[in-house]
Amino acid sequence: MVATLLSLKLHLTVADLKRSTTRLVLWIIMAASILILLFFALIGLALSSLAVAGHEANAGSITIFVGSVLVFGWALIPLVFFGFDQTLDPARFAQFSLTGRQLAPGLVLAGVLGLPGLLTAVLCLGSSLCWLMTPLVALVGLVGGALGFLMTQVCCRVTTTALSGTLSTRKARDMTGLIGLVLILVLSMSGYAISMAVNLFMAAPANLADAWSVVEKISAVLSFTPLGAPWAMVSDAGQGQWLMLLAHLVLTCAYLGLGLWLYSAILNKALVAPAQLRSTGSTGALTKNLVARLTNIRWVKGALVPVAAIVARCLRYWRRDPRYLGQIVSILMLPIIFTVIGLGLQLISPDDATDQIMQYMTQAMIAFGLGFMALMAGYAISADVAYDSTAWWIHLATGVKGWQDRLGRLIAQATVSTPLVLIAAFAVPLIIQDPGVIAKALASMAALFLVSLGVSSVFSALIIYPTALPGESPLKMRSGMMGSQMLSQFGCMGITVVLALPICIWAFFATGWLSWLALVVAIIWGGALAVAGVVLGGRIMDARGPAILATLMKNDSRERA
Repeated sequence: MVATLLSLKLHLTVADLKRSTTRLVLWIIMAASILILLFFALIGLALSSLAVAGHEANAGSITIFVGSVLVFGWALIPLVFFGFDQTLDPARFAQFSLTGRQLAPGLVLAGVLGLPGLLTAVLCLGSSLCWLMTPLVALVGLVGGALGFLMTQVCCRVTTTALSGTLSTRKARDMTGLIGLVLILVLSMSGYAISMAVNLFMAAPANLADAWSVVEKISAVLSFTPLGAPWAMVSDAGQGQWLMLLAHLVLTCAYLGLGLWLYSAILNKALVAPAQLRSTGSTGALTKNLVARLTNIRWVKGALVPVAAIVARCLRYWRRDPRYLGQIVSILMLPIIFTVIGLGLQLISPDDATDQIMQYMTQAMIAFGLGFMALMAGYAISADVAYDSTAWWIHLATGVKGWQDRLGRLIAQATVSTPLVLIAAFAVPLIIQDPGVIAKALASMAALFLVSLGVSSVFSALIIYPTALPGESPLKMRSGMMGSQMLSQFGCMGITVVLALPICIWAFFATGWLSWLALVVAIIWGGALAVAGVVLGGRIMDARGPAILATLMKNDSRERA
């Protein structure tokens, strides 16, 4: 059964690659990149063996800690990227008279037939290269690495199958997409965090000693858990603790046996009653109620009724669509990331002269983060029409004017983003203990936000770039997306910066009441440009209505095909 499942997995993978030349080329490029990465990683592991002698305990602690993170990462993958590889989905075997015990070993080993699994397997086995100078320990490292790889696959399969029913709901998939986006944004700072940590430890070696003692304590605890037990074997062998090695071997085998038994039990349940997609229910009533409330406002009459309807629909999108929610997460993360980076620069200041320079760099970094957030908050409207996809035909069929479309989307965007901009403008100065710059931050962010809204209202009628279709993950990339999206971003951001830069410079150097005056001017100037963007963007949309619908249909049909 194991050989049959492995052969089936291989044939399905090859057949899937043959379906698309683009996918095959991308797979080859990715495989080549992984091979290069593996080559340098294995060389580094082999060279590290020269420094292990005399530091066996330290090397063992690092192995346990890193290996535990690897196993935990594989267990976490289903929570973030559920459905990342369902080539051998257990639900597909429900029609056959098979048991979980028959399928479990083959499905676990099938994880190696893929780029992530192959990379993990080679790195797990390659960890033994750290002990090349002691062949017996290196042999133990091979065994421990193999058991560690099996542990990653068992944990991954258990969580994937156990949570398949829960994560098959629409809300759960939306939440996992947002979690994945947050993790990507956080991981984007990992290189900076590592460099800051290295600089901090070099400036104060005592901090490194304290941090290392914490790592050793954590590793000692992890060595008795399913995460670290396989990796503790090579540490025991390196230090000559053979009885402890035997204990960790027995513990690892017990954990693997328990995991396979649990996976078999979950598979038996999945084969009898496969998980079904559950609907989240109709939300049409909520939208109708919101439209009714907006259109029943006394002054909302005549030409403003379509505007109110568009506002209601867009507000629902911002509340429920993961593509919109992902933009909120990205906007909120920008000031956090740049504030952390700015404050981190103050940690590396060996002398007074450098400290002064770092303070200026910190201020510039935090100011850039706030301004970038305001700019992106306004630019988010550029994808609104693309997110509607082919449903935008309703605008043409009902005769919605271009300025009505532009104004409705702008009001909805401002309703969602204005509180975020205000919170950041007040919170960041208070966090850095400099409340005197709140007026400066408000003026600069108001200018960038309002101008960006107006410019984006024009560009979103000119450039319709492919986006993730309704119901898809916000992380999905579409063919042809990068080029047109970059053109829209650079054009919109460049024009916004040029139009808002004078007020930003004024606000940066203003003091006292002049800062508040800059805020007033920013609101007037930005508001005027936002209105101009609605008018101009509306005229462009009226002229390009059929062309916009044709582009949306082309983007949708290309993906469906």
